[in-house]
Amino acid sequence: MKKTILNIAMLATLAVTSGGCEKFLDERPLTQVPVESYFKNTKDINAALTGVYASLQMEMTGGGTGSTWGKYYFWGEGRADNFDKTQYNFAHALEIAFNGLTAGNAASNWTGLYRTIGRANNCIKNIPLVPQYDRTATKAIIDNAMAQSYALRALSYFWIVRLWGDAPVWLEPYTDVNENPRKARESKDKIINEVIIPDLEKAYELIPKNATPSQWLIGEGAICAIMADVYMWRNEYQKALPWFDNLFKAKSPTGKVFTGMSAADLVAQADWKKVFVNANTHENIFSIHWDFAVNGCACTPVSLYHSNSPNKIDSLTWVVWRDAVPADWRRTQTIDYNVSGLQDRLLKFYPAPTSGNPVWNDNTKQVPVYLTMYRLTDMMLLYAEAVNQNGDLVTALKWLNIVRNRANLPSYLDTDAAVATKEAMQNALLNERRWELFGEGKRWFDLVRTRKVQEVMDPILKIRQHRQGVEEIGFGSDERKWLWPIHRTLIEDNPLLKQNEPYN
Repeated sequence: MKKTILNIAMLATLAVTSGGCEKFLDERPLTQVPVESYFKNTKDINAALTGVYASLQMEMTGGGTGSTWGKYYFWGEGRADNFDKTQYNFAHALEIAFNGLTAGNAASNWTGLYRTIGRANNCIKNIPLVPQYDRTATKAIIDNAMAQSYALRALSYFWIVRLWGDAPVWLEPYTDVNENPRKARESKDKIINEVIIPDLEKAYELIPKNATPSQWLIGEGAICAIMADVYMWRNEYQKALPWFDNLFKAKSPTGKVFTGMSAADLVAQADWKKVFVNANTHENIFSIHWDFAVNGCACTPVSLYHSNSPNKIDSLTWVVWRDAVPADWRRTQTIDYNVSGLQDRLLKFYPAPTSGNPVWNDNTKQVPVYLTMYRLTDMMLLYAEAVNQNGDLVTALKWLNIVRNRANLPSYLDTDAAVATKEAMQNALLNERRWELFGEGKRWFDLVRTRKVQEVMDPILKIRQHRQGVEEIGFGSDERKWLWPIHRTLIEDNPLLKQNEPYN
């Protein structure tokens, strides 16, 4: 299915261009598309569903120009402490690194996510109609496709509410040129309660259970992971726990049940790199694949290649990971420390050479890139947070030590001050997530949901501001800045939208 997703993306785009609004959400009304020619057979289902995945893939990995390719990094990593701007004059990267976002920032545009939502809406509306034309479109086929469509819509809205808060809601395809394409914003809580959670519940109800999924598609485990992530975002730990349990009962892409109860449930230390360069291990839950031969360069900053990158690894992070924890073998698998004078080589998503150092040149851009959206270690550490918040420090410590031991780090004892209290354990888990999930689009969201933004980012921003010779104000206490501004072109096209403060 990986090749199918990539190779028929163009066909799928034609089949489902109902998905966004050129005036506002980059949608084309279906009255301009011969939709009656589609959704006649199972091939049309596959093509339409492929279009939804292709849209998400394009938004996370590609679809920009030059330095603005892919939002996976800018949204999930760029504003946190792992990365900084480079010496190159990329205005959007400078804004992100200094917490000086403006409504003109290239990464502040949500159009691609709404394009994905629009395509999912088209699938949800029309896939149930296919059996009347094609008897081979069984209930199992329809249910599976509908489950993925609901989950992809929910995932897209989840990214939107985490980044912008309140947002317009579209649950139907845009089918009529006379229909007003402009909508006001709904509250983020309403979107989570009335769209995201119900969509994921429907998806889980419909998805085949105990099936071996493709790592490139949303299966049973991925739906559970997204739902657990949603409840963790809201700090509703008790509600998250059943979804972790459901995840651990599901199967991985290798056919192994995730389980997630011991070190044996994770890949061995020697195979850790395979999670990112093969993406077909019993640790992968849902990944995005980008193939140079089909799509061109995966030139996202999180998949750093050889020159003129807009971002680099933060200098303090670079030194701390290199010197403070030399036993942690993940650092040399994640960052290329052998390149003299450079801090912009993220090795994590590239295969390590059998001998010598990596060669960074134009050929590097041609290496396929696999971006992990969810994987088991991520969810194990998140589960440890949930049980810690419920007062079970013993279980939290067990899971934390499983991850640490694989990284060649010693276990914490329950008497260690670093894990002796709920707050200390929370910090230890966040720190472990920082290193284990480095570059995987998690760090910024971790800081926001645990309300650690000012505590972590103020000292770093003050150092950056000092170097630039500007006032050292850090991040500040204005939590409204945790959200992104809405891109100015969206505000211009839709007067019903109100800009996030303090960007207005």
